[in-house]
Amino acid sequence: MNKYSSFLARASALLCVALPAHAALPMPLPLRGVPPELAGATVLTMAAIGLALLLQRRGRAAEQRGRSLEQQLQAERRAHAEVEEALAGSHEVLCRLVRQQEGVRDAERSRIARELHDELGHRLLSLRAELSLQQLASRGASPSAFERLGVAIADLDAAIRSVRAIVSGMRPIAPGVTLRQAAERHLAEFARLHGLDYRLDLGVEQDQGGPRDRELDAVLFRALQESLSNVACHAQASLVRVTLVESPRELILTVEDDGIGLAQPLRQGCGLEGMQERAAAYGGTVRLSPGRHGGAVVRVSMPTRPEPAPA
Repeated sequence: MNKYSSFLARASALLCVALPAHAALPMPLPLRGVPPELAGATVLTMAAIGLALLLQRRGRAAEQRGRSLEQQLQAERRAHAEVEEALAGSHEVLCRLVRQQEGVRDAERSRIARELHDELGHRLLSLRAELSLQQLASRGASPSAFERLGVAIADLDAAIRSVRAIVSGMRPIAPGVTLRQAAERHLAEFARLHGLDYRLDLGVEQDQGGPRDRELDAVLFRALQESLSNVACHAQASLVRVTLVESPRELILTVEDDGIGLAQPLRQGCGLEGMQERAAAYGGTVRLSPGRHGGAVVRVSMPTRPEPAPA
């Protein structure tokens, strides 16, 4: 009996652990007068039932936790999707605002350029003509006045060239003029005003690639103007190369100079952020890198269809 008593005690302890605290035994357990084998089998059976109930309860709890975590995950996914949708909408609105702002800027630049050319330019030319007449009149009478007038005329010529350069840089592409024609004219005028040599590669003609959005051409033309302005102000270059490559999907404008390169920090801040902002509003990119033989390279890549850049 000692051996069976010890066995029954261990089985009873297991049953107490397995059964929930509120679970009642399905029947009394009178062990006295019952054969040990039957008593042991009864205790084991009830212990197995209690263990099964315990495992079932734990399984249900685990299943409930799993459903709760799944619902939480789905809620987080919905919130993330809503945030992404809101961000994409904000990005689209921002791109639209940048495009509208660029249109307003172009209109204002065109107005200022026209007034500079028509008002200030004509007045400077009239003043130069008057000074030339005064210089001719003082040729024999006053050599010192003749010389001073010559210096004043030279300074006035420099001012006229500066006004012409400003007007040329502010004017957008004229109606009926293609991007290639505008780029060629602007580069030739820029090289003449600043005494630089230039190379120009415009690739295929535009009409071979079909019609294109005029706003994209305006963005590329502004990037060309800004890049050339940086070359004139900071590069200390003698040669500038301009390449325009067109494919069915994108247009790539490259402006490369043989100047001092990216040694000066000013090269990073001179209009680069503005170019990047305008290009990004149409799904394009702007990259500044060192040149192959010194100098710097500005590479502007724009899609042939104006699509906003991904958020």
